[in-house]
Amino acid sequence: MSYALDRDWSKTWTSAAWAVHGAVSYTDKKHLTLTDVMGFTGHAFRMNIDPEIMSIAAPTMFPGGYILRRNLCNLGFTSCLADPMAPVPPDKVEKVMALVQSSIDRGIPAISFDLFIPEFGLLYGYDDDKQLFHGKDVSKDGTIPYSKFADPKELLFVTTISDSLSHSKYEMLRMALHMIVDHARGKEWMHIFEGKFVQGLAGYEAWMNVLKERRADEHGHAFNVAVIGDARDFAARFLSEQAFRWDGGNVVERTVRFRMGEAAKHYAEVSAAFVELRDMFPFPQGGAPKDPDDAERAIGLLRTALAAETKGVEQLEALFHFMKEYYSETWIN
Repeated sequence: MSYALDRDWSKTWTSAAWAVHGAVSYTDKKHLTLTDVMGFTGHAFRMNIDPEIMSIAAPTMFPGGYILRRNLCNLGFTSCLADPMAPVPPDKVEKVMALVQSSIDRGIPAISFDLFIPEFGLLYGYDDDKQLFHGKDVSKDGTIPYSKFADPKELLFVTTISDSLSHSKYEMLRMALHMIVDHARGKEWMHIFEGKFVQGLAGYEAWMNVLKERRADEHGHAFNVAVIGDARDFAARFLSEQAFRWDGGNVVERTVRFRMGEAAKHYAEVSAAFVELRDMFPFPQGGAPKDPDDAERAIGLLRTALAAETKGVEQLEALFHFMKEYYSETWIN
């Protein structure tokens, strides 16, 4: 089995990673590829499942500010966050405006949510005379009135990159593995979404249960297939690239190469299963997840993906604990 090799690696269905990569490309770390960003932020390994109907909203229903700030930290940045709150007090609106404009003035777009559709996007310019921001997301490139940020019905959410830090490749990988393993094991902080969605490996069982009970929304189900399948393509590619890049010159390098290489094989199997699922349930057409034959075939593919991803997570978890213990002993001694 092999994952999709002929795809465009400059595009992703994960808008959070797309926005982070877009902002980072204007910094001193512009050498980071979208594959690097998908991997080091953990987005290539995410699964956030609505256990009721496989809602189209599920992939973005996580505490965005918390996750994006961890994402940026993994990549070697400090960041500023404007959290959503309602009603929005005037002084908060002014601070958010200033935060966005300051970032743009430094030449780095601000990351936001729900600019034109409920996905992550970038604010990259502003016009005080016309009271407009210039922004883009996966749906369009256009303008957003300042007044939108003062509207109590709108989500006030902005994250900006502050300082760039000198993270070593060891630290970047250790932090990425911590985030990936926590998510896979359902340990990630979910804040207001706690109990509403099922994360990580447990998401497969929740997904299969929706199919068994014929409750899957056709549109939402196809979107989840597209987002998660795309992410697992990036996971397999990221792991393969990391296994190649570490040179094996010491025990850590050799362990990383081995564990990453083994995990890459398992995630290639996951990706291959999702290639078939995407053929069955194309977005936006949707396919027929309530059809008994299609549902049973999909469940079989998800079981295959779950078995492979479980083995992949075990490799990454073992690598995380190795790196954590190795560097703890090194620093103590």
